Amino acid sequence: MSAWTDDAEYVRVLKELYELRGIKLGLDIVKGVLNELGNPEQDYPVILVGGTNGKGSTVSMISSILREEGLRVGTFTKPHLCRFTERIVVDGREITRREVVETYEEVKEAGEKVSRKLGRFPTFFECNVAMAYKYFSMKNVDVAVVEVGMGGRLDATNACDPVLSVITNVSLEHMKHLGDTVEKIAFEKACIIRPGRPTVSASSGSALKVIEERCRELGSELTLVPRDVKHRVLRSDLTGMLLDVELEKTLLRNLKVSLRGSFQAMNVSTAIASYLKFSELSGKSNFNEDAIRRGLANIVWPGRLEPISQSPLVILDCAKDPAAAEALSSSIEEMLPGAKFKTVVSISSDKEYDKILRSIARITDEFILTEHGVMGRALPIERMEDVLKNLNAKYSSEPTVREAVARALSCAGEKGRILVTGSVFTVGEARPIWTGEPYDGF
Repeated sequence: MSAWTDDAEYVRVLKELYELRGIKLGLDIVKGVLNELGNPEQDYPVILVGGTNGKGSTVSMISSILREEGLRVGTFTKPHLCRFTERIVVDGREITRREVVETYEEVKEAGEKVSRKLGRFPTFFECNVAMAYKYFSMKNVDVAVVEVGMGGRLDATNACDPVLSVITNVSLEHMKHLGDTVEKIAFEKACIIRPGRPTVSASSGSALKVIEERCRELGSELTLVPRDVKHRVLRSDLTGMLLDVELEKTLLRNLKVSLRGSFQAMNVSTAIASYLKFSELSGKSNFNEDAIRRGLANIVWPGRLEPISQSPLVILDCAKDPAAAEALSSSIEEMLPGAKFKTVVSISSDKEYDKILRSIARITDEFILTEHGVMGRALPIERMEDVLKNLNAKYSSEPTVREAVARALSCAGEKGRILVTGSVFTVGEARPIWTGEPYDGF
């Protein structure tokens, strides 16, 4: 497409999309929209990736490896950090603003037809998913790697028929919508598994039992990490990881991974297992070791243990729940033993904020509390203060993320350390302070 600079149209579309925000689980609407669009999700194989944590990293790694093998790869992730266009990517290139407008107008027209039949226009996320599936078809991708939104059974992404289902792990999240036990949540996520088609998972405990039972019922071959694909971390620091990965008949030595944090090793193994299984499905007798090595070395996934500045050291991490916060703190303790940070934190109100703060407190000498500006979802500062008082932690507060970052920079000086965390939304607001990239908001 030719160069296009009418940002007003893009802003209009974003405004329309954001006004559609809200959770309405179910597949009837999105399937209706996709049917009106000619069922574009059937035009290419889909790898569907669900789970609680690590979905986005795993999607990015699978996509990177497949691209290095020479395939044309569509990638769908959510939420975005700074720009809506980050969500829909083909061969590493974000959908353009013009393409957002054009694709949304097609989806909108289809949504209006469906609304007249079924009584409801698609939500923001349903539109987003339909746009992604349509765009991937328009771009003639060889494969799409798609991140599940919430759960799986009734998530809009599940309107496709994946050739391979991936479930990273399962812990308590979105309990209002998915259930109040790990087993109930695991069932929701396991509903992305398809009869007779393979599954890869890094789940454990009671969640794994649910997934195993689902695989038995549907005749789905289960590849389990780390049972079937093992790993050993050799080095982990702010430059990335070095690890060995052991397959059934092959040992991949000294794999360089640009992502940081030993916890990512499980996602690395999951991504490799998924790539191997997809290669089998594609009829290939041998996998491409060079593609694995290049794909992992070149992976870009911003805002995940990302050192965005060295003087002072500033690390951005999207830890949004207790498991992610624990992984963050443990990784920092491993990579920078004894290091303490000025921590800018804002947490969304539906999260277990007390557990998040307790984990992060181990690596923090002073909190700067704030509230991200997304959809009124930020936890009030006063709620975080109550937790920190009980921890006898030092803290102050600022009304916005930008002001909180400014205070942290002032307190830290050139030789200090700053951590920005608590939510994807918090990191998304903060990252442009250093990169200068555009921020669409939400």
